[in-house]
Amino acid sequence: MNLATETSKPDMEEGLLAVISAETARVRPRFQRQFQPPPWTSFSPREVRIENASIQHGTHEKLDRQIADSFEAAKEQIFEDGRESEFSRALMRLVNEYSVDAVAGLANLIIEEKVNPEIAAEALRWLGQIDHPASYLLRRWLLERSLHCSSARVRDGATLGLAFLDDPHAITYLRQAIEQEQVPELRADMEQVLMQLESAERCHFS
Repeated sequence: MNLATETSKPDMEEGLLAVISAETARVRPRFQRQFQPPPWTSFSPREVRIENASIQHGTHEKLDRQIADSFEAAKEQIFEDGRESEFSRALMRLVNEYSVDAVAGLANLIIEEKVNPEIAAEALRWLGQIDHPASYLLRRWLLERSLHCSSARVRDGATLGLAFLDDPHAITYLRQAIEQEQVPELRADMEQVLMQLESAERCHFS
């Protein structure tokens, strides 16, 4: 894997933790308890996140099982551009039911490349289309981060997801991805989405 295009695992964990914490605080203010490890301990960001998840939401075993089952079932499905599939409908149900927890579970599988790239790409495309404001920031973060996955298919899915999202916030991330992209066709697609987002940004400030 190209080290220039790969964010270290600790950096990924810290980024994910920050976004999850911000989203949880925003959409779930009723949860007040937070696990704050003493400064002399060596808890990792992942351990802190897991501890807080246990405090606030109980275990995520049911959610993890549902996500895993959805990805497993998707292996037998055929995806068509622009058309819903059983997998995409399952994905939307999970996000609607579990909000940021579902997106965090997906992020763990996609960014750490634990799932089939074609299915991961399909998930990213639909994460850009889902109308779910509460998980918006985390979905956007996942799409931006996935531009640097090792699979070109996953990077393509992230690019399409960002095109659907149409958020100029991704401009900087797309520029970085374009500089590093080695697949000409995919680089051209990224450049097209970049132009779309730059146009949206100009319209916003005009």
